Amino acid sequence: MTNPYGYQAQPGPGYPGQQGYPAAQRRPNGATAIIAAVLGLVLAGTAGYLPLGELFIDLPSGMDIGDLPGGVLTYYGLLTGCAVFSLIGALITFFRATAGAILLLIGALLGAVSVFLEPVLWDRPYGPYFEAVLEFSQTEGILRFLIMVLAPLTLIFAVLPATFRYLSHKPQAQPIYGPPQGYPPQQQGW
Repeated sequence: MTNPYGYQAQPGPGYPGQQGYPAAQRRPNGATAIIAAVLGLVLAGTAGYLPLGELFIDLPSGMDIGDLPGGVLTYYGLLTGCAVFSLIGALITFFRATAGAILLLIGALLGAVSVFLEPVLWDRPYGPYFEAVLEFSQTEGILRFLIMVLAPLTLIFAVLPATFRYLSHKPQAQPIYGPPQGYPPQQQGW
């Protein structure tokens, strides 16, 4: 093979398809990370509405947050933590940072723990609690059901290896193509 000047071409690392050239890495599929982030946004909105609506909007007049039992405050704290971690994790995941998946994981765990431990924290039996949630007659019951579904789904998509592969992928610098940097030595004989 000759170069454009008639001299023997030297195989080198600068040209694709020749020895010494590193194969380009394929970019991992980001579907699981994007699904986890979208689910995290919905989970954040759902989990954030419950404490906001029940503590600040529906709280009877003359009653203070400090008057509530410790289990109830713990429940609302878990929901608030779920909303904050899920929101920040979803936003960071959209910017392709690995910390976003970890924050989504923490937010989903807080959401699942808060909803499934609510009867224990409020000193209520599980049977009537799940009956009330699955009736879909009140907005709070629907929101609790959504958290029961969204938290495990977000957790699953955030913990998948494909999510971490996509978020931790750093593209390699591509070689610059251009004219040869030097000419081979010319032969003196005719």
